[in-house]
Amino acid sequence: MAAEQEVARCRAEVNQLPSRVDLLAKALSSSSAWDRSAALDFLRLFPDGVPELLDLLVDLSLSAGWVLPACEVIRAARREIDSTQFARVALECLSSGEVEDYIGLAYVLAEVEAWEALGAVIGKAAESSDPEIREVSRNFTESHGGMLP
Repeated sequence: MAAEQEVARCRAEVNQLPSRVDLLAKALSSSSAWDRSAALDFLRLFPDGVPELLDLLVDLSLSAGWVLPACEVIRAARREIDSTQFARVALECLSSGEVEDYIGLAYVLAEVEAWEALGAVIGKAAESSDPEIREVSRNFTESHGGMLP
């Protein structure tokens, strides 16, 4: 019980630091799984920094092994994230134009119920010259079309 109280006290102290977002960004970008995990745990409890870290969190959600924890964090702050910011970040993640990126990103956006961003990704996929990417658009439109704005 005393250890749990100490952990809660330390988390509260970190939450008050002016450089909190910088510390979390560094941890999310780290190659250390422990650092990433600790940052995600912190953000799940204190999600107010999520909008500022959205690009890192979306990028992390596309990495093997980090999809679910990153989605949990994004979902915890979903109401605080501006929908146009979410769409912008999502489209920036598609710079490589790989079909796996479209599938992974569409899955993440559906999982966190970011419907406007999902609509933007589906729209971009529909315009692709790659038939596999256009298929991603068709599949997600069929499965989530009723949720899209």
